Amino acid sequence: MRRTLLLLVSAAGLAAAQQVVQFKDHVIEANARGGYAVIVADLNKDGKPDVIGISQQIPDLTWYENPTWQPHVIVKDMRGQVNLAAYDIDGDGIPELALENGFAMQQDKSPGLVWLLSHQGDPREPWKATKVDEFPTSHHIAWADLDGDGHKELINAPLVGATNKAPKYEGKTPLFFYHVPADWSGPWKRETITEDLSGITHRIRVVNWTGKGKREQLLVASFEGVLMYSASGKGENLKWERKVIVPGHNTEEAPRLGTSDVKIGHLGKHRMLATVEPWHGNEVVAYTEDGKGGWTRHVIFDGLTEGHEVCVGDFNGDGRDEIVAGDRARGKIASSHVFYSTDDSGTQWHHEELDHMAMSASGCEIADFNHDGRPDIVMIGGATHNIKWYENMGPVTTTAAK
Repeated sequence: MRRTLLLLVSAAGLAAAQQVVQFKDHVIEANARGGYAVIVADLNKDGKPDVIGISQQIPDLTWYENPTWQPHVIVKDMRGQVNLAAYDIDGDGIPELALENGFAMQQDKSPGLVWLLSHQGDPREPWKATKVDEFPTSHHIAWADLDGDGHKELINAPLVGATNKAPKYEGKTPLFFYHVPADWSGPWKRETITEDLSGITHRIRVVNWTGKGKREQLLVASFEGVLMYSASGKGENLKWERKVIVPGHNTEEAPRLGTSDVKIGHLGKHRMLATVEPWHGNEVVAYTEDGKGGWTRHVIFDGLTEGHEVCVGDFNGDGRDEIVAGDRARGKIASSHVFYSTDDSGTQWHHEELDHMAMSASGCEIADFNHDGRPDIVMIGGATHNIKWYENMGPVTTTAAK
């Protein structure tokens, strides 16, 4: 894998077709204390994407109804919330929610509770919580159709295994999945994908890597970089294949290793990987295909205080995905960022601050919140304690190269 360190170009050096987008910020929640992750889903079947904010300091889980952003409590007293994923199991048009709470970095302080939340007719009223499992440091959760049968399984990624300790977190970390039982009250049988991940596992992203069929794969952002786990077989007879996609940041010792998050985007007809590196790191990285089945690593920004998640979306309609990265800055105030590739090669990027010193984003998602045909951004701020959505007002600047 080739590595390159890129200089961001100034506005005066933008390619002729480069268009920068103006975003208008809208406050959804001004008091999201301990904001950690944000999820987008249509929770009332009106065709509008709603927002769920996950906080490690506020015990109630709340969703915000688009477009007024009226808050509705889903469940109370779920302390230490860490992640959530939405999937409509029964096909009624309103997704069920898988939630993890009781999280801590230390195994003996982290019960790692996994829940299924289901509405009881009116999604604006409290939801029913059904316990799925309990495993220390359960940290990231997702839904994926692992066997291609048209029904998704639940993925549970603990942050660490039984013996991993700070600061290096050396040891093996497991990765689990669950088939949804006919009776949601359970039992939910815990199945093991692997017990051999090394160190921290931070994010699981669900992809269809080949673009064929219904079967989905798992991209794992971890100390080992970006790994892909692919299943073959059906039902109870799944067999797993592991592949290293990229090693990530691997020039230092733990805990400055690997990746914190990964998303797939496109630059024209070419696939791109966007990452934050290393774990909770300072770098925003774009990987471009090298034409030989591998990837070239481009560090497009190295000024984050503490990066956490990354998002991608084509905001200016030029056929190239932009990269969005927050800086949760743990205890400090920082900004969030948008990066524009100047052409399909991904060799030069233009940097814009999204919200100067007003959004220290821990989590981000992309959706069209006002149905104007342009993708927007929603972020939740850890240090800034807020949730905002950023309205895509369209391209406002085209600057010829000089």
